Amino acid sequence: MKAVLFYLKQILLLGTAGFAVFVLVAWWHIGPFLASDTPQAWLFALALVATFLVTVATPVQLACRFFRAPRAALVAGFLSGPLAVVIAFLLFTRYPLTFNSYVSRALFPHVLFSLIGLCFAFNFQRWLGPNNSFKPKPLRGSA
Repeated sequence: MKAVLFYLKQILLLGTAGFAVFVLVAWWHIGPFLASDTPQAWLFALALVATFLVTVATPVQLACRFFRAPRAALVAGFLSGPLAVVIAFLLFTRYPLTFNSYVSRALFPHVLFSLIGLCFAFNFQRWLGPNNSFKPKPLRGSA
């Protein structure tokens, strides 16, 4: 039950933050507006972040638990965002993989999902806690 609550919090917080960044970038280019499908777009953002967290970010963080280096987990979380964008680009688009179609069109999702992956990695490592597998032998004759 704790895991479900953790993932629901992460999906709600990170999905809403990502949607807010998306809306602010759209407002920056066009100007403030409120579309009629804003709640549906927010739900789609939550579903997209949930898919990203479950399919890409969590396996990457679980693999990083073996390295016992918290900075490696943060770097891997930062790199899991572009990995998800590359996977989505290869699976769901028909554009050829060129500089124009990959870098210039997908720059915003790379940055956004990198930040979401980094925040999730930080929260995931704090939630799991340290790996306290080292158990020293007690001193003989003490106390």
